[in-house]
Amino acid sequence: MVEPFIYLNGLFWPLSKANVSVQDRGFSYGDGLFETLRAYSKKVYRLEEHLDRLMYSAKLLFIELPITRNEFRSAIYKTLEINGLSDSIIRLTVTRGEQEPGINIDYDAPPTVVIQTRAVVSPPTTAYSEGVAISIFRNCAPRVSGIFSQIKSCNFLSQIVIRERALKDGSFEGVMLDHNNYVTEGTTANIFVVKNNILKTPKLNEYILPGVTRQVILDIASIHGIDCKEQLISEKDLFEADEVFLANTGIEILPVCQVNRLPIGTGKPGPMTERLHQLFRKSF
Repeated sequence: MVEPFIYLNGLFWPLSKANVSVQDRGFSYGDGLFETLRAYSKKVYRLEEHLDRLMYSAKLLFIELPITRNEFRSAIYKTLEINGLSDSIIRLTVTRGEQEPGINIDYDAPPTVVIQTRAVVSPPTTAYSEGVAISIFRNCAPRVSGIFSQIKSCNFLSQIVIRERALKDGSFEGVMLDHNNYVTEGTTANIFVVKNNILKTPKLNEYILPGVTRQVILDIASIHGIDCKEQLISEKDLFEADEVFLANTGIEILPVCQVNRLPIGTGKPGPMTERLHQLFRKSF
């Protein structure tokens, strides 16, 4: 197996030699951001939207990005080229960098930038043809205090624990409710429900990430005349939905057919979910 190359602060290193200091704040505090992107036939899907979100989030966290937007773009494509990948998942990580112990920010210390690529490992085809199960977890949606929008923070411990609990429950994903028991999102995916041919998704707030794939779906719905609403969604709405699906960069659009081991709708992927996935696949 060929060892992959990693972009690290302007240089390319074999994975075994791509090392980050133990004093890097991404390691010591989870102090950083990441983006997960996908390339189809060597072209990064919605790259500009991912960079928009990265730069907006970095500003919220007082991280001064060490390279320009054009340099990010060039580094991502160069990483794909060096690794000889066509269809791939790309992980872009920015931490506050190596600093002395303590939580105060040293603005003179440069952030750390890492770009990794790997081959796409999609869910099995049966997950799309038969749907997956999700589990609901109440009053556990994470947020970054002091920030009134959701970001892709390197501090992912809440999502890791919830995902593991969901897996142990026999589910593909855990869906988190906020303190008012409204649906927020999955640990790595946005969620949509369909009821009476109306597509619904939770409206954005500090618990809900403005997913790039989420926005593509909203755009597709608008273009094709599908009635779509961003609104509060209750636990009851999930159980009473005709269709439910998850969406993110890696899985695209994945039908959900069980919530807490109870069937959704007919218990099979629904027509709107299938139509939206077909339209999504035509968008790149």
